[in-house]
Amino acid sequence: MKLDISSLGNAIVDVQFSIEENFVSKLEKMSIPKGSMTLIEAEEQSNLIGLLKKDYGEPILSCGGAVTNSIVAASNFGSACHLSCKVRNDDLGIFYLENLSKNNVLHSQKASESDLSTGQSVIMVTPDAERTMCTCLGISSFLSSSDLDKSAIRNSNYLFLEGYLVASESGLQACFEAIEVAKAADTKVAISLSDATIVNAFREQLNSLIKLGCDMLFCNESEACAFSQHDDLLEAEDFLRSVSSQNLITLGKNGSMIWDGSKLENIEGFKVKAVDTNGAGDIFAGSVLHKICEGHDLTSSAKFGCFAASKKVEKFGPRLSQEEYKTIYEDFS
Repeated sequence: MKLDISSLGNAIVDVQFSIEENFVSKLEKMSIPKGSMTLIEAEEQSNLIGLLKKDYGEPILSCGGAVTNSIVAASNFGSACHLSCKVRNDDLGIFYLENLSKNNVLHSQKASESDLSTGQSVIMVTPDAERTMCTCLGISSFLSSSDLDKSAIRNSNYLFLEGYLVASESGLQACFEAIEVAKAADTKVAISLSDATIVNAFREQLNSLIKLGCDMLFCNESEACAFSQHDDLLEAEDFLRSVSSQNLITLGKNGSMIWDGSKLENIEGFKVKAVDTNGAGDIFAGSVLHKICEGHDLTSSAKFGCFAASKKVEKFGPRLSQEEYKTIYEDFS
C-alpha cells in the first residue's frame, strides 16, 4: 500500500490537568521548571498524579506522543499514515492502539508483555496556556529496530521522526536504521527537534541523526537556538540551512519562519485567544506534511500549519475531534 507518511515515535498516553499558577511553586520544588518537558520515574509520576488529582480532580486522558499527534492530524486531513511504536498489553496500551485505528492510522504493533507500563505524560496547563510535561516513557523507552515496519517506510513519501527518541539508545538506533531504509527507497526524511531540554541533553545524538540526511526539519525558536547554539534567531535559522534542505521554525502567535531551500519567508500567525498550547507544534508539523504530500509548496503548507495550530490552541487538550479536523481543512480550503 502506498503511504503518504510513515513515522516512528514514543507511544505516550497524555494525562492532562488544568492547573492554577500557584501550583507552579510546588513543581519548582520538585525541580520541574514551568514550560519544560521533564523525564521522570514511574513512582515520581504516580505521586505527582495523586497530588494533582487531590487539587484538581480527574484528568483528561488521550492517546498522545508528539509524532502521534502529528500523524493523527495528517490522517484526519486525508493522508495515508503509518506509525511504529511500542506499548504494553495493559489498559493504556490497548486504549492507545484502538485510538490509532479509530483515527485511521495504520500500525503493525501488538501490545507487548512487560513489567514496564505503557508510557504516560502528565501535562499541566496554566491559565496563560503554557504547558509543563512530566513524562515516564515506560516500555516506549525500549522501542527498537525490531519494531520498525520497513515496508511502510519504503512505500511512503515521507518518514517522520521525533527528537524525543534519541533519549534512549535503542530508539536512536531505530531512527538510524529507519533513515537508512528511507534513503535507500527515496523516501524523504522529516525530523522534529521536539523539545529544547532534549536538544541540550542529546545534541550530539541529534546531530548524528540529522547528518544521515534530513529533508525537512521542524522546531520552535528555543529548540532552534539550542541546537544551533546561537542566541539570535536569524543566526540559528542560518545554521539550520547547513543541516537540512528545508526547515520550519514555529514562533507561537507570530506564525513561523521557513526556509524552502532557496528563500527565507515569515508566515504570519492567526490571532486567537490561546487556551492551551500543548500540541500546537505537533498539529503544525502534521498539517505541513499533509499539504506537502498533496503537492503544495512549503509556503502554502506552512500557512495551513499555522491556521491549524491556531485552532488547536483555542481548545484544551493535545488534539482535536475528528469533526474539528474536518472543519479546519474545509475552512482553510
